[in-house]
Amino acid sequence: MRRPFALVLSSLCLSLSSPVGAQDVSSAYTDLTNCPRDTSMDADAEEHGSDAPNICPGPGGGYSVTEYFSAYDVHRLVSLKDDTQFEARLRPSKEDCPVSRYGNKLEWRMKGGKPFAVIQRITCFALDENGSGPGKRLAEYLVVKGLKGYESIDGAVNTKTKKANEKARAIADEGLKGR
Repeated sequence: MRRPFALVLSSLCLSLSSPVGAQDVSSAYTDLTNCPRDTSMDADAEEHGSDAPNICPGPGGGYSVTEYFSAYDVHRLVSLKDDTQFEARLRPSKEDCPVSRYGNKLEWRMKGGKPFAVIQRITCFALDENGSGPGKRLAEYLVVKGLKGYESIDGAVNTKTKKANEKARAIADEGLKGR
């Protein structure tokens, strides 16, 4: 009878001492295909040769995800409602990713129910031969960006890497060390 209790107690202690258990880290997801779009901005945007951006609230309402378009490209960023100076652009360098297309879901890494980082799937293309749109597919990444107070979290994992999702989460969670 004492052994099962000791085994359960040992397992509980190990789970509490693990970094993930101690940090209360979880994930939440935003499906950007369900974001409301402010159509009142359409006429002004069209007049300036663009489309109105899509803006989607993040978990808890403190952050929002904005997707906007240029002639041949798509851009996505996360901003903080209470700090207009903060934004995290969800893209590797322009050299690595001249033209981008994003996955439909954004993963929010959460500690204690508050977001501290995001992970976004992005497919990168070269410019086509006319320089007017996506050409050859170059690579696909999971881009990892830290949010306010965690700006040092910054990385990308090629999706062809074994266990790419776990590696991207590890990059995000590494930013919690010492906090």
